Amino acid sequence: MKTTLLEPGKYYHVYNRAKNGDPLFEDESAYLFFMKLYQKHVTPIAETYAYCLLHDHLHLLIRIKEDANGSLYRPFALLFNSYSKGYNTRTGKEGRVFKFKMKRIEIRNMPYFREMIRFINQNPRYHGATEFPADYRFSSFHSTITTGQSMVAKEKILDQFGSRENMTYNLQTRVNEDPIRMFLMEE
Repeated sequence: MKTTLLEPGKYYHVYNRAKNGDPLFEDESAYLFFMKLYQKHVTPIAETYAYCLLHDHLHLLIRIKEDANGSLYRPFALLFNSYSKGYNTRTGKEGRVFKFKMKRIEIRNMPYFREMIRFINQNPRYHGATEFPADYRFSSFHSTITTGQSMVAKEKILDQFGSRENMTYNLQTRVNEDPIRMFLMEE
């Protein structure tokens, strides 16, 4: 598959997984450490529409900001490399933590974009981490449906669904993966 470049103004599903099925996040502090690094490195160049960090993989749905310039891959390299170094220091392990440098697929269609918001927020349910995605701490679900401040582009997500009620309903209704299969994590 051809590598998708990151370009200003475009939407991407960014994903990665642990190598060899190892854990990517071993405890709560690991999830929090990753999110701190994400805010430091990626938030300055990208809007976040959805995220989900699970035991062995992660999903991000982003839009690169119009005014982002320079190497747009670099913030992600810094994120994954910084996390890997911290992970190895904490666990006493060595070597690669992630299976990929970074996988990403450009999202060019707004109906698929909306489905990816739903899919990523519901991902903890699909992997048995929780029955109720709103209860999972390391996804954007709760941040999206509440009115408090967060790094999620809530107003733009709300625009995609038309109303808060419709957005909440859609985030809670199970996603049919068939139409979006091409945008899901590949091995």
